[in-house]
Amino acid sequence: MTLTKKELLPGDHVYVRRRLHSHHGIYVGKDRVIHYKGLHKEKKNNPVVQKTSMDEFLRGGKLRHRDYKERLPMEETVRLANRLLNEEDYSLVTNNCEHMATYCVTGKASSRQVQKGTIGLVGAAIVATVTTALRLLGKKRKG
Repeated sequence: MTLTKKELLPGDHVYVRRRLHSHHGIYVGKDRVIHYKGLHKEKKNNPVVQKTSMDEFLRGGKLRHRDYKERLPMEETVRLANRLLNEEDYSLVTNNCEHMATYCVTGKASSRQVQKGTIGLVGAAIVATVTTALRLLGKKRKG
């Protein structure tokens, strides 16, 4: 859901869409967001959880907000996000910015982007395997 900065509450899960992915963080008040900073295009090898301005987080993109049916209290979310400051345990598959944000909000790390990507990769692998098997069967019947 799109929103303005004025509508944000400390503890909100915010994100911004980039060209190939979305970047996620936790709004902690006073125009500040805690998120993994130092990703590939920023030319740093080890992304680290940092507190930055909202403008630095958005980098010109449109502010978005993720709603949850069940979540931890907002104060707990902010506390968890602050506790993760300076963490350098980034992993695209198991501990990315979305994992961090959902963990702070729900107590469980997850990433829709990784889940969708994994499903897509598994589907592509199945199609490739079936296609190869059918080609081999076709060659055996002709030969």
